[in-house]
Amino acid sequence: MIREKLEELARIKEPEARSSLIRTLVGEYARSEDHEPTPVERELFSRIVLSVFDQLDRSARYELVVRLAKTDRIISDLADRLAQEDYELSEPVIECSPMISQAALMRLAKTGSNDKRLSVARRPDLSEEICDTLIARSSRNVVHAMLNNETVPFSVKGTLALLIFANTELETLAGIAKRALKDEEFLETQMLVLETDCPLIPPPLRKALESGDLERLATTIDDPEREGDIELDGVRYSRHEASIQIANGELSFDAILRTLFEDDRMDAAIWLIARRLNLTDDVVAETLKSDADGAILRLMLQTGIDEKTYRDFLKARAGWLDRSTRAIPELVMRYKAELKKPRTNHAAPAA
Repeated sequence: MIREKLEELARIKEPEARSSLIRTLVGEYARSEDHEPTPVERELFSRIVLSVFDQLDRSARYELVVRLAKTDRIISDLADRLAQEDYELSEPVIECSPMISQAALMRLAKTGSNDKRLSVARRPDLSEEICDTLIARSSRNVVHAMLNNETVPFSVKGTLALLIFANTELETLAGIAKRALKDEEFLETQMLVLETDCPLIPPPLRKALESGDLERLATTIDDPEREGDIELDGVRYSRHEASIQIANGELSFDAILRTLFEDDRMDAAIWLIARRLNLTDDVVAETLKSDADGAILRLMLQTGIDEKTYRDFLKARAGWLDRSTRAIPELVMRYKAELKKPRTNHAAPAA
């Protein structure tokens, strides 16, 4: 029966008739619980729908979403196409479809609306790469949804970004505490970062981790009497997002480092560089404080940063040490020239 209707659909040319038949076909296709579609039927149904998709009216597209978005009865190409529709139509596909591709989810993380990113953040099958992109490019409510989704994996870079946000955002700080209370692996990650004496850990989180009292921190955001800003363990927090934005909407080592430079967090930048190169913080700090431009250049070459990040580093260093910026253009040219030379020891492992 389904095959016959598919063949009929292929012969019809009138858009209205196609939409009507699609709605009928979708209903029959979705209701056939006693008959699991074969791979050939899935492929045939999906390809024919895709071939006439742009001619279908909204009700036909809505029928597709309502009946098939949460099933495995369509192929990935059709699920990916449905995800491109407006949010009212695409939400069930983005959030629930087992057939949507990882490539489509990454595109949504990079260029989708905030509503679509929020739906992506609620899925149970996200990769660290997609999560990193969501953290870097989304508004903070998406990040909070990720913290509430226990299936979301946080990379080292993603964890550092969370800590950057948590230094000024109470919601993110509380979200980290809540996640740590219910996710042992996430808590272990926070403890590992704490053991490295990371300066990015906000004092209230550090205190809570050291004392084992995450409950108070986790419930702070739910205080109904709180209005406006709040001071917690000597740090001022607000309900507004921090001005910090991860540079270029990505979570590369360069991007995180530039963000730290922009926020005048040279202490955190030194810590991050030291972790990158497996050196002590003191060694990195002393090198960067020195007047040995060659030694500084070689050290930063080992981090693998590009010349733009090196320029930002030199500007931040000048402010940190109250030095002149006059030599920066020449130093950047030297760095750029060194980058072009064939070397085997420039790049360092990803942070």
